[in-house]
Amino acid sequence: MEEQDKLVNQEHQEQEQNKKLSKEVKKTVEEKISKILEMGIQSDNVDYLYKLIDIHKDIENEDYWKVKKEGIMMRYRDNYDDEYGNYGRRMRDSRGRYMARGNYRGGDMIEDMRDMYDEYSENKEEYGRGNYRAKDDTMKSLDYMLKSVVQFMQMLEENADSEEEMQLIKKYARKISEM
Repeated sequence: MEEQDKLVNQEHQEQEQNKKLSKEVKKTVEEKISKILEMGIQSDNVDYLYKLIDIHKDIENEDYWKVKKEGIMMRYRDNYDDEYGNYGRRMRDSRGRYMARGNYRGGDMIEDMRDMYDEYSENKEEYGRGNYRAKDDTMKSLDYMLKSVVQFMQMLEENADSEEEMQLIKKYARKISEM
């Protein structure tokens, strides 16, 4: 497990270095574009300005797709480790206990479930309007949402610090199971 933790930390450090480098390059490019615009666009700096704008556009485009990819990964996870929806590497928190999913916090889970409920509602409306292809998307969204609820309950259980908290969690888990 320590080997996996080292790999995850190394991967995270590389990502942070890349972000920092990208920000520095973007800042430098923006400064150079500003200087050219202050001096005025001339025939001898048009080609250079075009190249700077192209670099800036590429950086912006890369940032956009990273955010987009993260959003897609949050919404459409297929790689479940078990029937309860624990996916990806399980990480330990500062007290050595397993976290539900790396840095995936309860607030993130709730927001993700809300987004999936919105997706579920939209797909259900589409299906109701006669778009029969939306049925599969509706069922996938519902399945993911319910697995997220189970994972959220597991996270609460793993983070419970007292018997009183455990009893309250179990009480509501029973209510859910009796529905």
